[in-house]
Amino acid sequence: MGSFEKGDRGARILKVQALLQGNPHGLKTEEIARRTGVTPRTTYRDLRALEAMNVPIYEDGGRVVIDPNYFVAPVKFTLREAMSLLMGVRLMSRHADEADPDVADALTKLANVLPAPVAEFVHATVRQMQERPPNPVYSRVFQTIALGWAGRKVVRIWYPRPDGEVHPRSIEPYFLEPLLIGHGAYVVAKDRGLGQMRTFKLERIARADLTGEAYAIPAEFDIGSYLAKAWGIFHSGEPVEVHLRFLPGAASRVRESIWHPSQRLDDLPDGGVEMSVTVAGTVEITPWILGWGDAVEVLSPVELRRRVAQIGQTMAERNTAALVNR
Repeated sequence: MGSFEKGDRGARILKVQALLQGNPHGLKTEEIARRTGVTPRTTYRDLRALEAMNVPIYEDGGRVVIDPNYFVAPVKFTLREAMSLLMGVRLMSRHADEADPDVADALTKLANVLPAPVAEFVHATVRQMQERPPNPVYSRVFQTIALGWAGRKVVRIWYPRPDGEVHPRSIEPYFLEPLLIGHGAYVVAKDRGLGQMRTFKLERIARADLTGEAYAIPAEFDIGSYLAKAWGIFHSGEPVEVHLRFLPGAASRVRESIWHPSQRLDDLPDGGVEMSVTVAGTVEITPWILGWGDAVEVLSPVELRRRVAQIGQTMAERNTAALVNR
């Protein structure tokens, strides 16, 4: 193989990455050095540079290995498929409130295999997203947990308790799930310390380290079934049947969407609509109900009706007082 001059370090590092990608069982440092025409000491520096670029490499049995889940094969899309992806890109743009280099790189690569009219809008979306402030801690946490999930490796995370103290936990990631409400992303995982399933918000994780411990996701686990009763992301809590009455002015909007897998809609004589859903607890559905303002009435359970009434009364009193004091 040809050697690289000193000024060709960038090209050489890309060559090292390509060599590792093409050798899934890894290469010894001496072999990488020989194939790039430099000394082993220089190769060590190149490997550190790759790590600084967030390329997941590690040593296994004296060989340097790149995580096989780091790359996916390129594909081609029809225009209709590309438009579907564009809708996903736009949703990502609305969901992400911070710049993320991995997202930008992924969308740029996606744009390169999309039809030109669609690619133009993807590139524009990337530029818009890159104007937002970065969050390098979140980027590292997301990548670490994603690699742990893809490679079925236990991840050690540092997560705050209800009292605010941050403590380490070892988790087995089962799934990563975004949530439009609150612009958050969550990992559904088994907490090894508790021996139970838990949901962790990625934005709250202070640090995440990949371990070498392997785990297996049970064959019967299905994320759809797991979250079937959740209004958003949290599935814990006793199932509660919620009955809501929407006034005629909001009825058509309610009918347009499937808000929950369990929903049942019944048309009312006055043009309104009654909705029934069965959810795990009412914490997540409460803000959604409040978002409909005076166009909705909680019929049951009575505890939820009382809670919504109390919140509404407090809001009215607070805003009325603010007007009086002006």
